Amino acid sequence: MKNIVLLMVFQLFATTFCSAQIDSTLSNKLITMARLDQEIMQSPPKNVNPASEEHMALIDSMATVNYNEAKIIFKKYGFPGFDMVGEEGSKSFWLIVQHCDKWPKFQEKVLKKMEAQVKKKNAHSTYYAYLVDRIKIRAGKKQIYGTQVSYHTDICQAYVADVEDMNNINKRRSAVGLNIIEEYLNTVSKNHFLRNEESFRKKGITGPTLYPIEQKI
Repeated sequence: MKNIVLLMVFQLFATTFCSAQIDSTLSNKLITMARLDQEIMQSPPKNVNPASEEHMALIDSMATVNYNEAKIIFKKYGFPGFDMVGEEGSKSFWLIVQHCDKWPKFQEKVLKKMEAQVKKKNAHSTYYAYLVDRIKIRAGKKQIYGTQVSYHTDICQAYVADVEDMNNINKRRSAVGLNIIEEYLNTVSKNHFLRNEESFRKKGITGPTLYPIEQKI
């Protein structure tokens, strides 16, 4: 009984100690930055039309503000992993960097530091894969994991363009925790239809065109 009590006390102390290492101030800051980024991108102010020049300017302005903040954070801490800002804080930093397309050199620097954290299981491998592909596509290179998509707008179907070794893409996706490419593209196609349903229905398109998925026995 004494040993059990001691073990429980040790576990409680270890949990409290680990939690104390999380920089809650930095974590909350990153989460707020990422939330505002998403709000501006997905839900512009009522007086601003989605995808209009004014909306694009707001998105660009938010990206610039976040980039300047992220640059300071990165210089001080490197890539903030789970142990520093928790999973949500780490994901938020990644999202901010993911949208720093105007500053590819910064994205590349972050990617290297993020890779080191992924190898230590201190950052999400799936989000790392998204950043890898985004950087490659923006640089005119072929992506690795197929996370960046285009659309056949006449049938509302997402597809992957400019990807290396398409035959083995699902093996690479599985290695970083991503689902198979067919499932991913179907989900993206469905979301694309929902976001643009009115315009698609005017064209006579009543739903997305989905890829067949082989059923496992």
